[in-house]
Amino acid sequence: MALPAHGDPGAAGGPRGRLLAAGAVDAQRADRSAARRGSAGIARRSRRRRRPGRRRCARIRRARAAVHGPAAIAATGGRTRGQRAGSGHGGGARGAGRPGRLEPGADRRGAGRALPHRPRFRPCAGGGGALSSPACGGEPVSPDPRGTGLFIAGVRGAVATTVVHGLEGLRAGTPPVGLVTASPPFAHLPWEPAAGLHVCGWDVAGNLHRSAEELGRTHVIPEDLVELCAELRDRIELGLAPGIPDPEDVAAVDPGARARLELAPRAAVEALREDIRGWKRALGLQRGVVIYLASVERQRGLPAGWDDANGDPLALLERAPRELSRSLLYGAAAVAEGCPFINFTPAPGPAVAALAGMARRAGVPVLGNDGKTGETLVKTVLAPLFRDRALNVLAWEGYNMLGNRDGAALSDPERRAAKIQNKDRVLASILGNARAHTHVGIDFVPSLHDWKTAWDFIHFEGFLGARMSLQFTWHGSDSALAAPLVIDLSRIALRAQDRGEGGLLPAAAPFFKNPVGVTEHDFHRQMDMFRRWCAR
Repeated sequence: MALPAHGDPGAAGGPRGRLLAAGAVDAQRADRSAARRGSAGIARRSRRRRRPGRRRCARIRRARAAVHGPAAIAATGGRTRGQRAGSGHGGGARGAGRPGRLEPGADRRGAGRALPHRPRFRPCAGGGGALSSPACGGEPVSPDPRGTGLFIAGVRGAVATTVVHGLEGLRAGTPPVGLVTASPPFAHLPWEPAAGLHVCGWDVAGNLHRSAEELGRTHVIPEDLVELCAELRDRIELGLAPGIPDPEDVAAVDPGARARLELAPRAAVEALREDIRGWKRALGLQRGVVIYLASVERQRGLPAGWDDANGDPLALLERAPRELSRSLLYGAAAVAEGCPFINFTPAPGPAVAALAGMARRAGVPVLGNDGKTGETLVKTVLAPLFRDRALNVLAWEGYNMLGNRDGAALSDPERRAAKIQNKDRVLASILGNARAHTHVGIDFVPSLHDWKTAWDFIHFEGFLGARMSLQFTWHGSDSALAAPLVIDLSRIALRAQDRGEGGLLPAAAPFFKNPVGVTEHDFHRQMDMFRRWCAR
């Protein structure tokens, strides 16, 4: 039998033959891949590329109505954000309101792809439209999230946005990974249920939709959860109150926040108190917690009288300067309204004697300062090893890179100084070695977004002067680490209030870099304090 000539384009060894053979192999691979995924996976990807249709939008609206009541839908005119002109991103340009839309120039690698380890969220079939996930077996979630308000200063920020979506995920049955109060040693205690926590708050600029979509694009929040929570974000935006900005930020804030900057400190506190009362009335909330998640502020001097535990902050505000720490304004408003106050930032807040004394007299817990979520958490776990093994730490260098709004704020040297002080002091406290060289560096790297990277180098001395070293790299989502702690601390503060404990709460020490009322920084000893408090 004659064989085709080698130069024949149709020959097996010719160019066309090689392409056909390669195409056949690719087709076989594609067939096998499609068989593994199944038609459902293909349908899901194609749906993500399309703008939500009317039927799908109706399902989402029913889900929101079932979880948050008809008022949440009526407040937005019965339309999803993707159908409203001029919403979310400003203006009615085509595609401007699409969930998960990438901004021009944004990184499109991985956009729209679901991560395999993440639960998928959907309106629950047969559950009255409530959200569900496979983790709860498709059962409908609690239909009533009302009862307790989380009044967040900085509600449009990355941490608060993750809290909003995290609570929705918990209601849908997502495993409570990262929630200390839901872990086996503590889960049996009478904490406030996640379904009863309702987010409201203040902010000075930004947009909750943009924050959520960025966190979805960077795989901090599942993208389908971002889409399904659009109406919830609409409701929070509609009820949002302007915050009180720092004087140096006046050029970058919204007009409403700029107007509040003109208020005297006492008038500003009264405005915050009226916001709290208004949310309680409008949403039928029984009580609330004020959580300070604002951007890091510059270090400020404390006026006379605030270091007296018997002083009255409301009276001191009459002669306080306008540049007074915003944490004191929100803290005074919270305590005056009977709401526990949580300071998750390096600002002074509960560490100020007058505010702590006011809280003690009112029977209102105040917790702080500066949430401990990443590199400093590892330091407080690892440093006791060197102390307890009698190893001499010569140097401990730490370098941090982050790219979210906190990273941008920390590019200001005056703001960065406050953060570094809290991150660095823990080592001297634990090691008891004043001669050890310690240093903390922080740099803003915009491309990292919410993902923080920290590198630590530890140089230490052992037996007979042998010198050794240890280094580690920490890479994590700043908001995914902080959000569950915000929920934990809210539950802890509410339980302390139920038990009649006012003022500083030392038991919350393991959650903070600079815990007020406590000098102990060893994480293991701090957790022992927390366990004893829970067992009482």
